[in-house]
Amino acid sequence: MNILRPDSEVMEFLGKATDLIILNLLCVLCSIPIITIGASFTAKYYVSMKIAKGEEPSAVKSFFKSFCLNFKQITPVWMVELLVLLVLAFDWYNLFFGMARSMPIPMRVVLAVITFLVWSIIYCMFPFMARFQTTTKDLVKASIVMAILNIPRMVLIFIVTFLPYIICAWYIQWGLGIWILVTTVSLYYISKEFDTQLEMITKGEDENESRNNEAC
Repeated sequence: MNILRPDSEVMEFLGKATDLIILNLLCVLCSIPIITIGASFTAKYYVSMKIAKGEEPSAVKSFFKSFCLNFKQITPVWMVELLVLLVLAFDWYNLFFGMARSMPIPMRVVLAVITFLVWSIIYCMFPFMARFQTTTKDLVKASIVMAILNIPRMVLIFIVTFLPYIICAWYIQWGLGIWILVTTVSLYYISKEFDTQLEMITKGEDENESRNNEAC
């Protein structure tokens, strides 16, 4: 049957889905030491954005290639980010269980906005680091700009990122199967979104370089 041919659309779809499942599992396993989360997410998006773009990288080989390549630079950045996230987590804990339970609603909204912006900036760093070789300073600046200029898109990515865990908690008896299915779909969607944004940045840089060459 044609659908069983290696180059058929069905087999290509199944191949991509399998690679995305492998990526999610590798990312979880390699994030267990906590300190490696930055490198793990960077490696995951390095491969998933290639898959979303229609390329066919070796999921495992490409993942560990990116992991090793970016570990040294992204890990110190991730440790600072982790410290910031822990501070925010402590604030939210106080808000629900501690002395901050009487915090006025406007202050709660401010905390929610700050938390979302910090999460967005951190999340933008991983695909940006996966696509470009840049300094840590430029990585942080670019991630801030990328997150702020794409607030509506980051809201959708935020929802899609945490939706699998909400669904798993709701249907805990089928948790693993739901997690595999929903995280596979969400990873593909998020990778598509990030790839589109980073492609626009790449085109913009190429156009600027062309203008500069013409001016010279």
